[in-house]
Amino acid sequence: MTDDADRLPRMPVPPGAEGVEIGELTAAHGADQPLGVVSAAMTVGTVALMILGVQPVVLGALAQAGRVSEAQLGNLATAEVLALAFGSAVGPALMRGGGMRLKAGALSLLLGVANLAIYAVHGVLALDLLRGVAGLIEGLMMGATIIVLIQDRRPDRMNAIFLALSTAPQALMAYLLPVWVTPHFGPEGGFVILAGLSALSAASCLFLADQAPEVAAEGGGKVAWTVPIFAALLAVGLQNAAIGGAWGYMQLLADQHHFPAQAAGIAVSGGLVFQVGGALAVAAWGHRLPYALSLVVGSLCQAGVIALLAVAGTPAAYLAPALGFGLFWLALNPFQVRLLIGLDETRTAATLLTAVTLVGLSLGPSLSALGVAGADVTGAFWIAAGLMAAAAALYSIFALRRAA
Repeated sequence: MTDDADRLPRMPVPPGAEGVEIGELTAAHGADQPLGVVSAAMTVGTVALMILGVQPVVLGALAQAGRVSEAQLGNLATAEVLALAFGSAVGPALMRGGGMRLKAGALSLLLGVANLAIYAVHGVLALDLLRGVAGLIEGLMMGATIIVLIQDRRPDRMNAIFLALSTAPQALMAYLLPVWVTPHFGPEGGFVILAGLSALSAASCLFLADQAPEVAAEGGGKVAWTVPIFAALLAVGLQNAAIGGAWGYMQLLADQHHFPAQAAGIAVSGGLVFQVGGALAVAAWGHRLPYALSLVVGSLCQAGVIALLAVAGTPAAYLAPALGFGLFWLALNPFQVRLLIGLDETRTAATLLTAVTLVGLSLGPSLSALGVAGADVTGAFWIAAGLMAAAAALYSIFALRRAA
């Protein structure tokens, strides 16, 4: 997306792109899109990703009602997240074929049906299949959001705004479901709310463009899958595995040190608020920063924050890095968009960002679990810090190449 993209080995530079920063190059290869189209795409994406913020609550309600055991929750959650990742990988190709408005609308309605089917489906395997299907639908819906945002003149800024706007309702829903919805409407009440949001998504699809926007690119518009592109995607995966690994053990770390319950609550809710703040800050000022160096510095800061969590011995020492963890979580995504578009002007590689992110987040807790010894989860954070440092090392290749 910028000048001679930060990669090894050195790849041909698009004519006239030397020294051009992100705003200028994207202006040539993307276009501002109508507000209605962008708003509709963000609405569809927000509904598609809503499950990520409320999954512990809605699945926890099923466990409390005896429909699944606590041990089975992990498989149920993983099935949906991995299916969502797969769907978001193939969704952009589906939407590029035309009829995006109809496809996204139909998928939204199907998601509503899948959420309401929670009343009719019983048994662990059937529930796994149902939530897997729901995850696939959610991922395919994300295809419309990804296509619209990534083809914008400023895809990094659009992604930052989307992440902030989609996280805020997740936080609100995560609060309202256990304190109001579940007590009044039962353990399936959360899925009814999700079905209602699916209907809202379907209505918003009326404002989508029917044909996905196209981006002019060199080389006939076909991506060349180079080693640097795979290295960048691996770095994104490692970074998100570190995030998922640390986040998954945040509550258990507080329990291990016998911190007050309020400490863990503030760490989670405050972390969500800081996520929104970090994403909005990058949306406003991120274009002024060099993306490769920002990824290196940001990843090292994340590694440091995770290490501080590992050695936290007091509630205050736990809360400060926990909030910092949230600040960096979403803030680096726009820089990842810039890196991938810099490596591939067709923006095909950038459309895989959501899928790679979700895979990393879902695998992270399993990798960090290798460091858990009985009730001591400290090792999980050291593994997460190591994964983050590995991501920083990969990003540094692009930063060094850019500085050369």
